Amino acid sequence: MKTYNRGQFGGALDSSKNVNLLHILRWKILQNPKFYFFAPKKKILPLAVVNDTQGLNQKEDFICWLSHASFLIQLGGKRILIDPVFGHIPFYRRQIKAPYSLNDLGDIDYLLISHTHYDHFDKTSIRAVEAMQPTAIVPLKMPKLIHKIAPAISSKELDWYESYHDEDLTITLVPAKHWGRRSFFDKNRVLWGGYIITYKDQSIYFAGDSASGSHFEEIGERYKIDIALLPIGAYKPEFIMKENHLNPQEAFDAFTQVQAKRMIPMHYGTFDLTDEPLDEPLQWMHEIAKKHPDKISFLNVGEVWEL
Repeated sequence: MKTYNRGQFGGALDSSKNVNLLHILRWKILQNPKFYFFAPKKKILPLAVVNDTQGLNQKEDFICWLSHASFLIQLGGKRILIDPVFGHIPFYRRQIKAPYSLNDLGDIDYLLISHTHYDHFDKTSIRAVEAMQPTAIVPLKMPKLIHKIAPAISSKELDWYESYHDEDLTITLVPAKHWGRRSFFDKNRVLWGGYIITYKDQSIYFAGDSASGSHFEEIGERYKIDIALLPIGAYKPEFIMKENHLNPQEAFDAFTQVQAKRMIPMHYGTFDLTDEPLDEPLQWMHEIAKKHPDKISFLNVGEVWEL
């Protein structure tokens, strides 16, 4: 089966080549404190979770952070659900409760999935959304996986910089420096990426998972972005994660490169995926925000943020 190591950047946006089994074993056995029997437990500050079902029922456009990389966005009356993960995922339990039930989210028009890693592509959540029969807008070669899980969901697959149009709504897949895998034998058989979601003169950038790279500048040159949803967590140990994820400073640098007007941090505080304390990304991001108070907006989990 064809694998993807692609785009005009050649292999530059496939970060999987920087991680091998020896790296993982070194991390898990020698360095990860989770594997030390007497290691002290992490002290964490749990995220605030709010429930605003009234806000979800409004007609005005909004962004609602559902935790981790999951968002519900309403633009022009269309509801767009991104990377939904409502419960636990393999090997990791949620550290905070989900703010809403699926019924609270209303009818979903579009389902967007950024890539196939378990914390973004969750079978249980996709299957739960099937009854709403949304149209899935996904990267190349992902429809087969979607249809196997939820046959009632129709899909449209996109290559990088390809777009789907619904009157004044446009959804475009854009590059990310990352990779995809769900088992030992399917690495990069499905493309990965982020999304530009545009309705009339409003434009939102969802970055998915990405490491630093020149693709951010190119995205900023191609699109006028109002709001950038950027990941800030899962960055330690650096010798593995630097080529796969952004830390808070790198995320702010990416925000500057895409030339967005405002940044909303995501991808933190929900799953204890890596070695940094669960609340460290948020604390670090707050320190950056002190220097740029007009650039960064922090959302509570479940908060409905009107556009």
